[in-house]
Amino acid sequence: MTSFPERLKKSFLRVLVGRVDAWENRVAAMPQAHKSVPGSPVRFEIMQEKLKRTNTGLDPAVASIMPMTMWGMMRSMTTLKQNPEAPVTRVTEGLLEELETLARELGVAGIGYTRVPERWIFESKGVLHLNAIVLTMEMDKARIDTAPSSAGAQAVFEVYRDLGLIANKLAGFLRRRGYSAHAGHPLGGLALYPPLAQMAGLGWLGRNGLIVTPEHGPRVRLAAVFANIEDLPFSTHNDHAWVADLCAKCGVCVRDCPPQAIYEEPIHHADGRITCVSNDRCFPYFNDYHGCSVCIKVCPFNHTPYETIKAAFLRETPSDSVGISGAE
Repeated sequence: MTSFPERLKKSFLRVLVGRVDAWENRVAAMPQAHKSVPGSPVRFEIMQEKLKRTNTGLDPAVASIMPMTMWGMMRSMTTLKQNPEAPVTRVTEGLLEELETLARELGVAGIGYTRVPERWIFESKGVLHLNAIVLTMEMDKARIDTAPSSAGAQAVFEVYRDLGLIANKLAGFLRRRGYSAHAGHPLGGLALYPPLAQMAGLGWLGRNGLIVTPEHGPRVRLAAVFANIEDLPFSTHNDHAWVADLCAKCGVCVRDCPPQAIYEEPIHHADGRITCVSNDRCFPYFNDYHGCSVCIKVCPFNHTPYETIKAAFLRETPSDSVGISGAE
């Protein structure tokens, strides 16, 4: 049984979650919004599912972070009214250099550009533009390495909060320079971020369903800024396809997953989507054990530099058997 203060916290979060849902519906209903298509993935509603469960309380470290995180989610949508009426649509001199400098000063680890296929927009959701600036941000290694733990959960949700604020700041930066922008928050999200990050050349989808990046392996969270800029330097190639071959041979995340939620063989869908994890198996443990994160902790890319792993793998693997792929 949860305590009275705990019930108050849950009630407050339910109100915030409801407001976010309402705003997402408003965005999807905008005439200019790009919406999901038949066959688009259904978003797993982490916060709604967490709030339904009554056998465990909310982690105090996470509960204290959630109000600002949810505020950032709402701000990403309430600020759409600030977009200019006649926005600029082409990159001006120095814009991307300024944008990337600001992003990195704010704490972004990786930044890339891609077009958003409508099939990656979640069912019943919508985004204002199909040009995406995709962002990664590192989660603190020392705390992730204690997973599953309260400290690990705090590290995850701090990045949800901070990267959400950064996405909003970058959207504001673009608006002040005459562009239309829509910040895509890292928590929940309106589109499927891992394939967008892969298409943007930021890494490759690992066996645990998370993007593996050269900077921090899978120890990152993802966000996006959807913009009306037509001539962003969209990625057309990805140098990280070899990661799939390594993951196929490794499997440590599959073996060490506490609820055995990671599929031995990922499910490949006709539209190109890949499902690596069973939510039905993952979420109960995820909820009861501080957001888990064991699959991040045990991944070799969390402990050994990317280039070191790559060099060793390529020495042992014939070059003609290593995956090479374009951005999509």
